[in-house]
Amino acid sequence: MSIDKFLTVDDYEKQSGGDTEDPLTALFSCLASEPRRCLLGTVSEQTPDPVPQRELATHLASMRDEPSRDTIPTEAVQRALVTLHHNHLSQFTAAGLFDHDPDRGTVTLTNHPAYHDPGILAAIHPQERTDIDAGSLDGLFSALSDSRRRTILASLNHSFQQIHLETLARDDGAREQRTAESAIPKADVDQLLSNLRHVHLPLLAEADLIDYDTEKQLVAYNGHPLLRVAWLHSVLDPDFRTRLTGTTADEGVGTIEGREGVVAYSQSLLERVDDELFSIFTATGLLEAGCFSRVMDASQRGVDVFLGTTDPTVRELIRENAPEIVLWEPDEDWLDVPIEEDRVARLLLADRDALMLGTLRERTDEGVYEETAFIGEGETTRQLLGSRLEQIEQTTQEFNSHT
Repeated sequence: MSIDKFLTVDDYEKQSGGDTEDPLTALFSCLASEPRRCLLGTVSEQTPDPVPQRELATHLASMRDEPSRDTIPTEAVQRALVTLHHNHLSQFTAAGLFDHDPDRGTVTLTNHPAYHDPGILAAIHPQERTDIDAGSLDGLFSALSDSRRRTILASLNHSFQQIHLETLARDDGAREQRTAESAIPKADVDQLLSNLRHVHLPLLAEADLIDYDTEKQLVAYNGHPLLRVAWLHSVLDPDFRTRLTGTTADEGVGTIEGREGVVAYSQSLLERVDDELFSIFTATGLLEAGCFSRVMDASQRGVDVFLGTTDPTVRELIRENAPEIVLWEPDEDWLDVPIEEDRVARLLLADRDALMLGTLRERTDEGVYEETAFIGEGETTRQLLGSRLEQIEQTTQEFNSHT
């Protein structure tokens, strides 16, 4: 969901003292209030027309005092106007969600990319989703409004397995101090562990973003069951591809260096696919928890998902949790597609239009392969795949016919 601009891991390294200037923090802090989400919904329903502040105050007073706007006392509206001015409008403008015209006393929606995120739209129009609880959303957005907690989610999102708490603390410290995990002083690790145990992990677990086993001290990425939150979501960043590859979609093929960037782009494709996803993951551990949950999300929203993998763990998880996903085993012909003499690690084809080909490189000291990916959209996709498009067409037709 997702969740403004896309943040790379480096962007997550701001500390809470500087959070007030962080666009993600401002957005999620604003959304962590049911009254503000309702006000956003009211203004969005009247877009592109400006909405008078007094109308918003009346709506705010009706939430607090009376069930019907027709019976709201003038004094209640006046109190709501003061609350609107001092509490809510400043939050909306800080997050870049409203344009406020104080002379005319009106507000209008901006062109903030958050309004293109389906999860955020569902949050500000709760009448369209009967499964969304306001209190749950307050906790969700509040948990995401802290940069340290988003750092934690970034770390967990790149691991398919559970992570021990001390490993998570060392990884968090290494990102923050830009050094190797082994170089983190013990005192720093102890402080990080304390903050994780007593502050951050309980809030993330309560928001259903992680699974946290307090006895075994194990943590795993979960993802919110109600909302595709855009804490790592390319739809909120028009420059997402450019910052990862240095190229725009109009320039054809782009190249992503590094596993984290490859995973991030994989997730963006999984979130934006509408009709069909053709995918291959050739090595154990490549379908990280964050990618796995997005594959599941795509299937649940009606996307035809074809998942090629030989990983028995992934195949068992799919059979148990998403039997509607079509599983198949890529043969050697698929696994040996030559891309600059490297072996294909992952292939994602979204709606036959957007492609990512990831290749494995050297293995790091931590036992994780470095990756490079080639991406393309439109005609570039067809050029990259060539005759493979005919094989994909034949494969999907065979599976659909069998189904």
